[in-house]
Amino acid sequence: MLLQRCPRCRKGRLFKGLVTMNDPCPVCGLVLEREPGYFFGAMYPSYAMSIAFLIPAYFLLQWLLPTWSEYFVVLLATACYLPFVPIVFRYSRVIWIYFDRTAAPSEASTPSGWIQWRERQNGEKHEPQP
Repeated sequence: MLLQRCPRCRKGRLFKGLVTMNDPCPVCGLVLEREPGYFFGAMYPSYAMSIAFLIPAYFLLQWLLPTWSEYFVVLLATACYLPFVPIVFRYSRVIWIYFDRTAAPSEASTPSGWIQWRERQNGEKHEPQP
């Protein structure tokens, strides 16, 4: 998970850019987005990681800057968090994919109609991997 690799083969990279994902896996062909809206579930790990950063940052800044208004402390904590947004975005998706593939490892849950529609939209053709 730390290397952001495919949950099936552990070799293919999940991301081809800063926020652009490979779909399917370039090594084993695993379709990462099982259905439309699949990554809405990634908001839960994202929220947890954001809170894990922002609450300690707020209290640390409140302690370091006791004369500042708490509104400015919130703004400063948020500004300190902004550089971490791409990292949180990537790892929340990685955590979600690994969680989902562990909870429902079967390829039977992959809707083939959605995959075929997406391939037609993108002009792609991917052969299913055994």
